[in-house]
Amino acid sequence: MTFSYLLSKESRVKAINRFCALTMLFASPYIFILYRKGHIFSAVVMAVLISLFYSCIVLNKKHLHQTAKILLIFVTNFSVLYFDILLGYNSGIHLYLYTSPLIVYLLFDYKEKGKIILSLTSYLLNFFLIFLSHQFKWIEHTENDQNLINFLYTLNLTCSLILSFILIIYFAFNNSSFNELLIDINSSLENKKTELESEIEEKNRTQKELLKTLKEKDLLMAEVHHRVKNNLAFVSGLLQLQSLYVKETKASQVLQESFNRIKAISLLHEKFYESNELEKTEIAPYIKELLEFLKLSFSSEKKEIVFHTDIDHLLINLTKSMPFSLLINELVTNSFKHAFTGRNSGNIYISLKKNSSGFEFNYRDDGIGFTQTLNDKDESLGLNLTDAFTRQLKGEPQFTSEKNKGMHFSAHFNFDQV
Repeated sequence: MTFSYLLSKESRVKAINRFCALTMLFASPYIFILYRKGHIFSAVVMAVLISLFYSCIVLNKKHLHQTAKILLIFVTNFSVLYFDILLGYNSGIHLYLYTSPLIVYLLFDYKEKGKIILSLTSYLLNFFLIFLSHQFKWIEHTENDQNLINFLYTLNLTCSLILSFILIIYFAFNNSSFNELLIDINSSLENKKTELESEIEEKNRTQKELLKTLKEKDLLMAEVHHRVKNNLAFVSGLLQLQSLYVKETKASQVLQESFNRIKAISLLHEKFYESNELEKTEIAPYIKELLEFLKLSFSSEKKEIVFHTDIDHLLINLTKSMPFSLLINELVTNSFKHAFTGRNSGNIYISLKKNSSGFEFNYRDDGIGFTQTLNDKDESLGLNLTDAFTRQLKGEPQFTSEKNKGMHFSAHFNFDQV
């Protein structure tokens, strides 16, 4: 619609310029007629009025369209009024006012109602002023030559009819062209509508296929987690059966630790299987369940160990959660094995807090402490695994322990970069 409006506006300006040029052509003979009859001043006035019509064309060229319209309304009104006073009502000058609706329609868009009404009112008042002046003989006309008056009447009637005919032909042709343009635009819009409907249909089909693929992927992921959990449960069962035939305490302990590690992984897959997203799981509920399992696993030692957890909300995928869960498993196992020797109770504190650059992980117990450090990890599988899992999470392990003051482990993790 914007394009068609601009096109209409441009064609309207061109038509106004052509109208001005046509009026200049019609008015030119009057200069000669007035001069021959001795109306030299009026001939000069006519020449000035013709130059004003030309000024309208110049103003339109400079895109001063509103000024050009006002000037054109003034010039047409003044021309008819002046020459009617000069030549009289019988000269037929007023016949040009019958073209005023067409002139106004040419000048303004139908949406400019206020300007149309104001312009038509000016022409109407001018006509009534001329008519009343003639009826009540307010002004004595300067031209009394009846032959000239008759000739001018015929000339004015002919010119006004020709002008009206030209304007009517223009509007008819313009409306036809505009209708054709609207038909073309409508046809183009219909084609675009068809194309859009086709694109929307294709997008809907693609979306349905994607949703179907996504659903199949979720089912596949759920099946994978479920099968891995079952396989790990099978391996755990084998380890437990094997431990029944092992009499040596050290070997039995190694089997139990291996069983715990497999169980930690199995619990993790179970959480992913139960998760709505399947690709991520909430870490806090998993850690709580893992700690309950480990506490139950070491229940034979009959020690009252209390867990204190402070874990922020965090959704992580399998790649990140696997080493993190095994890290906690190793730390808790180490505390149960070494921190509370000779004691019936103790506390373990686990926190995972978000900060500006990631997550700060802290693990602490209030056990008896020990003198080993990470430099001695080659002598301990637990320390070796703790260091390995921490570095897998792009963290730098910090391990401190003092006798009778417990053990403290800390590391900074940025799970988004793992």
